[in-house]
Amino acid sequence: MPKAFLSHSSQDKKSYVEIVARQLGYHNCVYDDLTFEEGMKPLEEIQKGLDKSDLFVIFLSNSALESAWVKKELILAKNKLSEKTLRRIFPIIIDKKVTYRDSRIATWLREYNLKLVSRPTVATRRIKKRLREISWEYHPRLKEKERIFVGRNELVKTFEERIHSLDLPLPICIIASGLEKIGRKVFLIHSLRKTNIIDDSYSPPLIKLTTNESIEDFILKLYNLGFSEKMDLGYLLKKKVTEKIEIALNIIKDIQIAKEIVFVNDSGCIVTPDRKITDWFKKIIDNIKSEQKITLCLASSFRPLEYELRDFPFIFNIKVPELDKSERVGLLKQYSEFEELNLSTTDLRYFFNLLYGYPEQIYFTVDLLKDYGIERVKNESYLIVEYNTEKVTQVLMKYEKNKEEMDLLYLLANFDFINYDFLFEIIGEHEIFRKLISDFLARAICENLGSNREYIRLNDAICDYIKRTTHELNPIYKQRLEEHLSIFLDTYEEKDEETDLADLVYSIKQALISGKEIDEKFLIPSYFMKTMKEIYDSHTRYNDVVFLADRVLQSKKYLDDMVVKHIRYYLCLSLARLRNVRFLKEVQYISGPEHNFLMGFYYRFIGKNKDALLRLHEALSDRPDFPRAQRELVQVLLNIEDFESAYELAKENYEKNKNNPFHIQAYFRCVIYKKDLPNQDTVMNELLTNLSRINSDQAREMYFRSKAQYYAYCLNNKEEALYWIERAIKEFPELPYPYFTKFEICEKFGNLQDMEIVLEQLNKIISKNSYHYNSLIKNKAIFNAYKKNENLTFTLLKQLRGFPEEALENLRERLVKILKN
Repeated sequence: MPKAFLSHSSQDKKSYVEIVARQLGYHNCVYDDLTFEEGMKPLEEIQKGLDKSDLFVIFLSNSALESAWVKKELILAKNKLSEKTLRRIFPIIIDKKVTYRDSRIATWLREYNLKLVSRPTVATRRIKKRLREISWEYHPRLKEKERIFVGRNELVKTFEERIHSLDLPLPICIIASGLEKIGRKVFLIHSLRKTNIIDDSYSPPLIKLTTNESIEDFILKLYNLGFSEKMDLGYLLKKKVTEKIEIALNIIKDIQIAKEIVFVNDSGCIVTPDRKITDWFKKIIDNIKSEQKITLCLASSFRPLEYELRDFPFIFNIKVPELDKSERVGLLKQYSEFEELNLSTTDLRYFFNLLYGYPEQIYFTVDLLKDYGIERVKNESYLIVEYNTEKVTQVLMKYEKNKEEMDLLYLLANFDFINYDFLFEIIGEHEIFRKLISDFLARAICENLGSNREYIRLNDAICDYIKRTTHELNPIYKQRLEEHLSIFLDTYEEKDEETDLADLVYSIKQALISGKEIDEKFLIPSYFMKTMKEIYDSHTRYNDVVFLADRVLQSKKYLDDMVVKHIRYYLCLSLARLRNVRFLKEVQYISGPEHNFLMGFYYRFIGKNKDALLRLHEALSDRPDFPRAQRELVQVLLNIEDFESAYELAKENYEKNKNNPFHIQAYFRCVIYKKDLPNQDTVMNELLTNLSRINSDQAREMYFRSKAQYYAYCLNNKEEALYWIERAIKEFPELPYPYFTKFEICEKFGNLQDMEIVLEQLNKIISKNSYHYNSLIKNKAIFNAYKKNENLTFTLLKQLRGFPEEALENLRERLVKILKN
């Protein structure tokens, strides 16, 4: 990237120019504290700095206009501009007392569009815009790549008609709704350019909001863009929603004054999963409609309901679908030509037939061709075909064997988003990391956020995948983060609103996970929600989730209803896993399909499988496409060994996500017991292969068990089956699942002695209150049936809790059959 020379008065250094230099990136600017060598004469250093600069930025203030050095720098810059050894000069007024009419400003400099830019962040954006334009002058190919856009003609036409409509007001907010990675942001930028609302070099500031976030996060992330003067945003947790809306309005008005359009990558915060627009956002739009400026553009994962928009003409929604056939061909052809791949018509047709409408899949295909060549990619074309279901493993396959690269990815997975300065503080300033990050961005593994793209975050799917692996944080990174957290906890009360938001989010979340007390001034609901989710997903500290939920619900009168619902949801999940009867009280605050799902979840954990089935079927009756309820129903059906009923549902869950070990293992169990499945062996081998690719303890334990079952039930190989199950028991001695599988294998091969030993081992690790107690009782009944202890067999059968009548009758018939043989 070209460099900017920052000319300024020393009096403006700390309050303004130092912030700009940091945000630009020190490698992108010439700034005296950083680049002028000690012992060199200043004039000589200025000459050297100008020689390697493309843009001369002069920060005009009262002190700068009186500075002899600034005047010398300006004269030198003007000469270099005349000689065409400097590309551009960019003056910025940073002092409210100075106007473009000031007689101290040279006449030729007044010909520039001189404006006051009071916030350093805004100045940084203006400078980056000009550097980007210069970069395009040097490298037209960069501009060409950014301008790649194919098709969507009808959508663009609809956009233009809405923007130029004389019957409707100009929208304040534009929503492009559709699937992730379908090209929503690219469509918005292209359409805004085409309607001359933004120019080619404009790069909109970007924030991301998730379903676990609300108005507090909206406020902090907008403020963090840097377009507002310093304000006190403490104690948001204790402010009324009306007060929060007022704060948001003030920040948005500053954004409008700065003539910026903020892009929001929204995955459930503003437009919720039930397709409603949150009330607080509607009120914000209603209060800024008089400005008649496009201010917010949302790339939304969910399409708002039509009636939601009926009374809001200032919100314009447009649905972005998958690319059609001609658009796929056009993008494939254009991007492959850009990458200088001379694909023949035959090759284009071959690869086109593998595509299904995602721009990301097309970019992935061209990148594969560039990396590996046409013949290899044709031989491994399944990578393209299965891109949607297996894209995470395919995208990561380039890095998985390189520890340094996986270390960096795992570090990024620990953050919602992270500032580059903070990141390089942890990993060190090494060129290899800059190249690696550039590669991650190019392959859509990461994305940039912020007003100046100063933040980086990991793609959600990749983040979830990496968190499930057994990869551990690099010890050096871990130590540096621990030291950073320790300093934060010692000093956080002294921090002000200029503290980096990414640092604050990470540090407070880690403090909450560690059980540290944090002043409520710095807390917002999403910190609790993210911490609760992280602790819940660790499968160990459900009491801590309950504690955090109770703490934040003390302030529920200040919270948005959707936030309260999310918090109660994780509270109920944790209470259910703890088998705490308080669950029955808390679940009453949640209605609809979620209520029935949670009841089914609770009933499974207390052993009432019959009631669980009833509730889950009710949930799915109200909402047929309810993934959590579908997954839970499979688990209940497997618990009662109704493999036939579970089969289709387990298969559907697996097809949606082939990287989820729970989906793989559930489907595998169904396939083993599925009668008359013609391709049974092929399917099981595919499932075993996919399970072996997932680098996590859970997946490893499931793989050992599944491998043992495969040898036992499909290949009838007792020795190999026992070998694999003993590996599972050795590595995971505290888990009951390998013992249950060993019991089944021993039963198949008629080994009663080992069946009895397994039961003795299970007695040591399963209590009467355990979720697994039913399975233990069932296996004891089976064992005693083989031992011909009829009375004890049926006594044990009566101890089973929550078995549906049909499942209980099937088990009874099985026991009778064993007793008779």
